Amino acid sequence: MKKNEEWNGQVVLAISTMKEFEGFLDSRFTWGVLMEFHIALLSGMVNAAHRQGKKILFHLDLLRGISTDEYGCEYACQKLGADGIISTRPKVLETAKKNKCLAILRLFLIDTRSLERGIGLCNALEPDYVEVLPGIACGILSYIRERTGVPLMCGGLIRKPEEIENCFRAGACAVTISNRKAAEEFSENNDTREE
Repeated sequence: MKKNEEWNGQVVLAISTMKEFEGFLDSRFTWGVLMEFHIALLSGMVNAAHRQGKKILFHLDLLRGISTDEYGCEYACQKLGADGIISTRPKVLETAKKNKCLAILRLFLIDTRSLERGIGLCNALEPDYVEVLPGIACGILSYIRERTGVPLMCGGLIRKPEEIENCFRAGACAVTISNRKAAEEFSENNDTREE
């Protein structure tokens, strides 16, 4: 299965508290991204998720007690069992790829200059995915996809099921969201439409 087929239509829960993590374990969602956690908790969380058949991404730039460089990434992949790494840092993503973890470039769209720089970085790095932020700016996805050919995710400022739908309609293969209620409502509505 190609990576973009595996992720087609995925809603990825952004998790920053233990309560959210416990909710993720009981949810229908397969993928979660850990942020704001201390390194001492990560191994146990990954093991618990894997026992439930779930996959864990680390937003390496937003975790505590782990270096946000290639050494921290190598540790996250090899010792902590991360299934993928999200970062804005090129060396981190290169290391993730070398360690057979998904490498997801986080691209912040602030203005045209940041967009063009991000496209250049994407073409140089060839990450597995690019997460475009804010996700509500999904109208720019076709432009980025044409210039890079990399599967795109959306995240940031997405609060409603309709906004998730808009991201998928614009060509995102996955959407990252911290609002589990909106994610579940979107997922339930999608199930109903497919029946």
